[in-house]
Order: sequence, then C-alpha cells, then structure tokens
Amino acid sequence: MKKRFSVAIIILVPLTFAGVVFWEFKKATSPPSCHRDTCINRDARDEQCDKDVETSMKQEFKEATLTLRYSATCNTSWARAVVPIGSILYVEDVRGRKYGEFQLFDDGVATEHYGNMGPGRALKACVQLPDGKDLCTKLAPD
Repeated sequence: MKKRFSVAIIILVPLTFAGVVFWEFKKATSPPSCHRDTCINRDARDEQCDKDVETSMKQEFKEATLTLRYSATCNTSWARAVVPIGSILYVEDVRGRKYGEFQLFDDGVATEHYGNMGPGRALKACVQLPDGKDLCTKLAPD
C-alpha cells in the first residue's frame, strides 16, 4: 500500500505542476476576452486587460491616493487605490455615470486594491469612503 501511494505521488505531483504551468502560460498569452463596452464592470486581470496598462491620472488626497489605470488593448479604465476597508472603488464618466463599483472587504491585503472596468479613457477614478465621502481624480483626457 505504501509503495502505491509513493508511486501515485511521484506521478501526480509533476503532472499537476505541468498542468498549472500550462494553464498560466495559456492565460498569459491569450488575447483579452472583452473590449470597451463588453468589459464594463468586469475585472481587468480576469479579462486579460492588465497587460499594457498605463496611468492616465493620479491624485493624492489626505484620505487616499487614487490612480486611474488605462488599457489601450481593451480600451477600458479602472480605479486603483489604497483606501480603508468598506470603501467603494469605481470610475465615473463626464455625465456622472458610475462603472466598475467594487467594495473593499477585509481580505488581509493592506496595499492597493482595484475596482472593475469602465469604457474608454475619458473617466475619473473615484472612491466612496466608509463615511460616505466621495473623492475623485480629475477627468482623464480622451
């Protein structure tokens, strides 16, 4: 019985590792699964939109630092921020429409968090703090 178990481990561990490596390589080299409007409210990393990212806008406040991230491949933007747990990250367009709302929960991560995507570049990164106060960057140029 002990020998079968050892043989199974010797075979299964490398196969599992190879499968994980293959899956991650395939994911890293696959094209984005959405573009602009079809990306709304989706996660940039899950949709492969996080590969060619640039910072469109960054603004520091007493309570938070907000950054607007932009992907040319997907033509989408999303908010990145270090903010308190319970805050809601989102992006907003010139007409005040909100996209990509993501509420931060206590996930043990004390660094930056990311909201979900909104369409295009001409957006601003925003956060609604737990006390209800909203902070936003300036609108990014289109």
